[in-house]
Amino acid sequence: MLPQSMTGYGRGVAGNIRVEARSFNHKYLDIQIKIPLFLYYYENEIRKLVKSRFSRGHIEISVARTETDTVQIRINKPLAVEYYNALVSLKNELSLSGDIDINVLASHRDIFRSEEEAKIEYMNEALEAALLELEKMRTEEGRNLIDDIAGRVQLLSRYIGDVGERRNGIIADTRQSLLERLKEFIGDITMDESRLVQEAAVLIERSDITEEIVRFRSHISHIGNVLKTGDAIGKKLDFLVQELRREVNTIGSKTNDIEIANHVIEMKHEIEKIKEQIQNLQ
Repeated sequence: MLPQSMTGYGRGVAGNIRVEARSFNHKYLDIQIKIPLFLYYYENEIRKLVKSRFSRGHIEISVARTETDTVQIRINKPLAVEYYNALVSLKNELSLSGDIDINVLASHRDIFRSEEEAKIEYMNEALEAALLELEKMRTEEGRNLIDDIAGRVQLLSRYIGDVGERRNGIIADTRQSLLERLKEFIGDITMDESRLVQEAAVLIERSDITEEIVRFRSHISHIGNVLKTGDAIGKKLDFLVQELRREVNTIGSKTNDIEIANHVIEMKHEIEKIKEQIQNLQ
C-alpha cells in the first residue's frame, strides 16, 4: 500500500446505480453511508469494503439511482397467489364475510418488487469503481505530500548541519570568554588556573547542544525511512515531528549564538509546515 492523503473523491456508475465516495481529514476511520431504503441490508457490506481499503479519514459513501433511471414495479405473482389462497382458506374455515379483493392483496407489500431490486448486482460494480477512483486520488495526493515533506526534511538536515558546524566553531571562543568573565568576577582572589578551566568546562557543558544535534539527526533519519515505507505513516511521522520540535526548542534555549538562533527559527518554521502536511496523511 502506498502512502495516501486523507482527502479525495471517487465516483462509479453501473446500470441504474450511482455511487459517490468522498474523503476528508479525520484522526481515525469514520464512515458515513447514505443509501436507498431497498439497499439498507447492504450497508454492512459497504462498511467492510471501505475498512479493507482505508485506515484513516472521514469517508462518506452516497448511493443513489441514476437521474435517467425510472422505477418500474414488478409483481411476485406466485407469492400473490399464495397469499390469496391462504386468505380464501382462512375465510372459509372461519366462515368470515367480505370479499378478498385487490385492496387486501395490495396491503402485502412484499409481493411488489421494484426493478431497482432486480439490478442490485450493479451495486458492487459501481461501489468498486468509486472506491478505486477515491484510492487513486488519495494516493496521488499522498505522493505530492510525501515529496513536499521530503524536501523540507532535506532543509532541516542542512540547517542542523550548519548548527553543528557553528557549535564546533564557537566552543573555543566560548571557553575563552567564560575564563575571562570568571577572572573578572573573582577579582583579586587567587584561584588555580586548572580550577578556572574546570569551572568554565562545567558552564560550557550546561550549554552544550551536542546531544540535541545527535538526536535531531537520528529523528530526521527515521523520518526518511518512514517516508519510504508503503504503509499508513501519518501517526508515525506525527510522533517523530514532535521529537524534532522538542530538540530544536532545547537547542534554542541552550544557546545565545545569533547564527544558531536564526537557524532555530528556520527549523521551527519547516517543522510546523511538515506538521501541517502530516495531518493530511493516512
